[in-house]
Amino acid sequence: MARARTILVAGAGIGGLAAAVALARGGFRVLVLERAPRLEELGAGIQLTPNATRALERLGALDAVKRHAVEARELIVASCETGGELARASLDEAAGRFGAPWLVTLRADLQGALHSVAGDLVDVEIELGAEVTDFAAHARGATALTAHAGKSEEHTGIALIGADGLWSNVRARLHGEEQPDFHRLVAWRALVPASALPAAYAEPIVRLWLGYDAHVVHYPVAGGEQVNLVVVVRDDWQSQSWSVPSQLDDMPTSIQHWADMPRTLVQAAKGFARWALADRPPLKHWSEGRVTLLGDAAHPMLPFLAQGAGAALEDAVALGRHVRHHGDIADALRAYEAERAPRTARLQNAARFTGRVYHARGLLRWARDLKLRWDAEKLIDRHNWIYRYRPI
Repeated sequence: MARARTILVAGAGIGGLAAAVALARGGFRVLVLERAPRLEELGAGIQLTPNATRALERLGALDAVKRHAVEARELIVASCETGGELARASLDEAAGRFGAPWLVTLRADLQGALHSVAGDLVDVEIELGAEVTDFAAHARGATALTAHAGKSEEHTGIALIGADGLWSNVRARLHGEEQPDFHRLVAWRALVPASALPAAYAEPIVRLWLGYDAHVVHYPVAGGEQVNLVVVVRDDWQSQSWSVPSQLDDMPTSIQHWADMPRTLVQAAKGFARWALADRPPLKHWSEGRVTLLGDAAHPMLPFLAQGAGAALEDAVALGRHVRHHGDIADALRAYEAERAPRTARLQNAARFTGRVYHARGLLRWARDLKLRWDAEKLIDRHNWIYRYRPI
């Protein structure tokens, strides 16, 4: 690739691939450097709210994502212990109001769709097994040092985008080796074949069950053939991996006292992947010269608003636009950061607050449930600022 128009992207996850598509559509050559020897997202589901699907449409990837996704029709919140309904909202109405669908899908299918779109662009190259371990910024751009097949290699471009996740090497090089904040919360993820469950589990509904020191989310994915399950419990366990194999016997025994629907689903799972939830406080600044961050590398957030991937997709759209419209790449990265940082900081803080609401105890829990019942029609409205967002 010609260096004069080449932008380096560290990481081929959802944010990195989306950035590659956005930058290539803006007329740049993109070299994506991915540490993994092959692209594979593990079996986890993901919600794509209207702001996320709007970004996918801007990237030209929405149709590819829709092929395997399920369009969610309703959100139902209920008590994990009693099974009593607390609130519900029409996601069809939300999609109509915000002008974009609310999809649920597998992360692997989302990543696969972005990979397919990127692969159709002649100006995108993806190098696997190449971990960006360091970089040097200079007047003409940045040179990334990668570890590849036991050897060190150098790659030079006019800019470097760190999209290498929570444990980002690019972020550590820019801002120091700070540890993420673990929150004594652990997510247990599983996929259960819909054929092994009553028909209600395959309905296009996102179900949220709020319990004592726990909550459960489930919805159909893979065209309705599987049900994605996430159980979040309070636990001191920690790991850097977001996919530690685990069994039902290791889960807190409180599940035995849950309502039939969440308990049946948990007990139907053949195995789980465990993930200790962590984030980081918002950064004061992301960029330095011709190097910046994107997605979880810039603003890792807790999953309680389902906005991690959506924020990364929004980042990619904004980055592509600023780099395309600014004559100087460093100015473009500063403008990109100035646009995105306030919104992503708000998302990070809102996700933390939502986690506290989900796991409220005592009187706070009673007040939460009462408010949900009385203000059920505001279940979506209170997050309008998230879903209506359109990159400038």
